[in-house]
Amino acid sequence: MYNRKSLHLFLVGLAGITLLGASCSKVKDLYNETDTGSDSLSLFPDGVSVPTDFMWNSARAVDVRIAVDDKFSGKYFYRVDIFDNDPALGAGANLLAAGQAKSGQDFVGKLMIPTIAKYIYLRETSPLGVAAVSMIEVGQQNTINVDGTKAGSSSKASVLRAATTTNAMASSGLKAATVEATPVVVPGDAIALSGNSTISVESNKSYVVKSGVTFTGKIDANNGTSNVKIYIQGSWKNTSFELNLGSNNGLYVTQAGSIDLVNVTQNTVGGFVNYGSASLSKMETRNNTLYVNYGTLTADKADITNGNFTNYGVATIQNLSSTTGGTVIRNEGTLTVQNATLTNATLEAVCHTVINSLTTNGATISIAQGALLSLDKLDAGGTKINLASSAILDVKTLAKFNSQASTMNGPSSGQALARLKKVDVKDQNMAITYSGNLEIACSDHSANGQWNTFYVVNSPAKLVPYDKSTVVIAGTSCNAGGNNASGGNPNDQTVTEVKLGTYSYAFEDNWPSIGDYDMNDFVVDVAITKVQNSANKITKLKLVNKIRSVGAKNRLAAAIQLDGILATNVKSVKYTNTNLVGQNLPLGSNGVESNQKYAVVTLCDDAHKAFGISDTQFISTQNGSFQPVESEITIEFNTALDNFTFADLNSFIITNGYKVSSRTEIHLVGYKATDKMNKTLVENQTAKGQLSANDPFRSSKGEPWGLSIPVSFVYPNEYKKITGVYPKFQSWALSGGSQDTNWYIK
Repeated sequence: MYNRKSLHLFLVGLAGITLLGASCSKVKDLYNETDTGSDSLSLFPDGVSVPTDFMWNSARAVDVRIAVDDKFSGKYFYRVDIFDNDPALGAGANLLAAGQAKSGQDFVGKLMIPTIAKYIYLRETSPLGVAAVSMIEVGQQNTINVDGTKAGSSSKASVLRAATTTNAMASSGLKAATVEATPVVVPGDAIALSGNSTISVESNKSYVVKSGVTFTGKIDANNGTSNVKIYIQGSWKNTSFELNLGSNNGLYVTQAGSIDLVNVTQNTVGGFVNYGSASLSKMETRNNTLYVNYGTLTADKADITNGNFTNYGVATIQNLSSTTGGTVIRNEGTLTVQNATLTNATLEAVCHTVINSLTTNGATISIAQGALLSLDKLDAGGTKINLASSAILDVKTLAKFNSQASTMNGPSSGQALARLKKVDVKDQNMAITYSGNLEIACSDHSANGQWNTFYVVNSPAKLVPYDKSTVVIAGTSCNAGGNNASGGNPNDQTVTEVKLGTYSYAFEDNWPSIGDYDMNDFVVDVAITKVQNSANKITKLKLVNKIRSVGAKNRLAAAIQLDGILATNVKSVKYTNTNLVGQNLPLGSNGVESNQKYAVVTLCDDAHKAFGISDTQFISTQNGSFQPVESEITIEFNTALDNFTFADLNSFIITNGYKVSSRTEIHLVGYKATDKMNKTLVENQTAKGQLSANDPFRSSKGEPWGLSIPVSFVYPNEYKKITGVYPKFQSWALSGGSQDTNWYIK
């Protein structure tokens, strides 16, 4: 709007009487005044210019193609929905596009993505009614391709990221392959042990508790000796003795043997191998030692530090801990742990592994093909969880992921399943990232914030309801029966109406002069509903409009040109509030403005009268006492449209002369005027250097007269400059839109 301070007293001669005129409504035409150049009549201080290529966009158009992984050979439709935010937020997530797809018919469309959005959310609903959600990083791509038929693939034209998971079977430094896999052979010269005496061993010698013998004594192996081997064929029982194997010494329990000790500790290279039965209060490894269990092992506490522990048999441990990198705990049998704490260590679940409570920090967890890692509770930070094809992670109660970002990776081919009863990300940024061919079955997952990312599901990974897993995994002895996909009768998942979000259009009315930049001279919210056929073609459009403010003293009209849509392709237009239209902007028989090449629909002929106001007072820019004026426009087409989104809405206001064929229009930067625009005025003002030579709706300093915002905009009050009300607005504009993209979020 123009600056009141620029008004001068003027004289109107009537019967010789001189009158002072202070009413802006009596000013014939201030819209052709030149800019004074003062800071009060410019968006930014003198000398500050906006990048010449900045389009003032808070959203951008992206082409998208979705190919579903059709399990029904094209017999039924899948539903495809794309959101700007986590659909779990409900009203906090706006639908960007929707339609149906199947084998032979991809979903193809165009999206308007808010520049604030780092990810978009893809929800695919199968013919069985199972909704799977994944996330796609937006980046700067102009085209997004999601090919569900080639899960894990990626290309320069696609924002899909292939999984980079390590093979769950691999483990650096693991020495299990060198362990004897056949029963131990006791050397013939092994020294027999019996009774309850204390034995001090000697280097390079072997000792044995023979079959049928129970040894209750002690063995001093930490006495500086090395290469000592102790064999148990019978039984060694001493519940008060803590065995320290010393350096490079070994303890071997044969298939018929058993031990019952307080502790087994290894200081340096050496090991403990159990083929029989071992009962310990504590088991400790130190410095590259290797403990292996082929038989039955029970321990109240196991501290695996530096060394490694591999289980091929049945192991039950109450409290398991490891605090060093390079340590590997590997299960190829049945391992049951009550409480486990792993810091920088590696856990390899090659077969059925059960842990009641697992706490990790900087750890790596690998689940092998066909294996199951079953947890009651998981509390993870900075942890890498890798699942091979047909692997299952099952967290029965709660999985927590904290601020040290964790990752969960599925395989590059095949599928893996993470069955998580409840996930809590503690509102921490990027707490967990799911990737690869991984299905996360969870119905109680923390949602992302409206514009904050606490978790990521990188396509082709997907999130499905807890009881609706679609991954079929055959049962084996290592996965407790595997996983069978939910059944049911398939049905088409069709989409007939697509309700997109709301955009605000906010205008200054002083074009071609600069206004006060309170951006409230005309503000309207527009929501789009698309009516589609089975080929995702648009047969009707519904524009729900809400005029919210008129901070102007001049008469205004407002309309929308449907860019690229010929007026002749419009079959009919229905206006729910006919009192708003048809007076100043003449309509043709099909309901669009007459004598226009492209379809133009009217929002209001007179913005003030739309509120029932006969004069031109400010409306809802000072005290908000007026209720918004709502209306709906339904547009039916002769030929269905391939695409339509907010990018195709060319919203504009008419500031004077709208009763004649040549008029003044104000559009957004980057949009063209209609056929009825006063082009001579554009040419004159451009020649004077007042307008950009490349865009008549951008000033010579790059300033706009209109903004499109992908939310219902909280516009400034009268005379409140937008740069003061929104502190991030200036840095957003001067950076060309690369910084503070959330400037409009309060």
